[in-house]
Amino acid sequence: MYKKIAVNVLLLFSTTLLLAQSKYTVSGTVKEKSSGETLIGVSITIEGRTGVGVVTNEYGFYSLSLPQGNYTLCISYVGYEQNLVPIELNSNVTVNVDLSEGISLDEVVVTARKGDDNLTTAAMGTEVLNMKTAAVVPILFGEKDLVKTIQLMPGVKSNGEGSNGFSVRGGATDQNLILLDEAPVYNASHLLGVFSTFNSDAIKDATIIKGNSPAQFGGRLSSVMDVKMKEGNNKNF
Repeated sequence: MYKKIAVNVLLLFSTTLLLAQSKYTVSGTVKEKSSGETLIGVSITIEGRTGVGVVTNEYGFYSLSLPQGNYTLCISYVGYEQNLVPIELNSNVTVNVDLSEGISLDEVVVTARKGDDNLTTAAMGTEVLNMKTAAVVPILFGEKDLVKTIQLMPGVKSNGEGSNGFSVRGGATDQNLILLDEAPVYNASHLLGVFSTFNSDAIKDATIIKGNSPAQFGGRLSSVMDVKMKEGNNKNF
């Protein structure tokens, strides 16, 4: 019995030695053909086999151990042409490879165009009042009044007859933000609230936002009235 165990152990070690002796190493350096610089991270794989391969180190060197046989080394690197090198591995061999830069193509620009250029994003609750439109509104005491015109818009309600205060969609008067060229106006009326402080002849247009106001205006509960004045002209009075 002990003889059988000894024979089996001897056969096991013999097989292991035979397998160990049948593996050989293929190694080498990968360089750029034009400059001679070593390339880092080049992929070296075996054609037709998955999971077998290495990459070059910081010196462009690689080493791969394989059983005895015939193989095809596949050397690939981004921006360079792929090389296929057949080898017959029956001893340790050195395979140095020079890679050539890949062929560059002309730039291709791909553009796209939306289907319908007539579609626009609607700003909910936003109305722009042009002063030409305000000119056709009946005037009070011979004066065009911007705020009086805004009081006639849907969703806007006057605080009383002859008053320049207004509320938007149920809000209070002090919940409206009134801007004149981005400057806040805290009192938009004079003469006991009968007239607004805006000179209609100097106003270019006015935008009233009755819905959710953009973040650039801060935060007001009711509305934003953004008034823009005409640009000055020192040649034409």
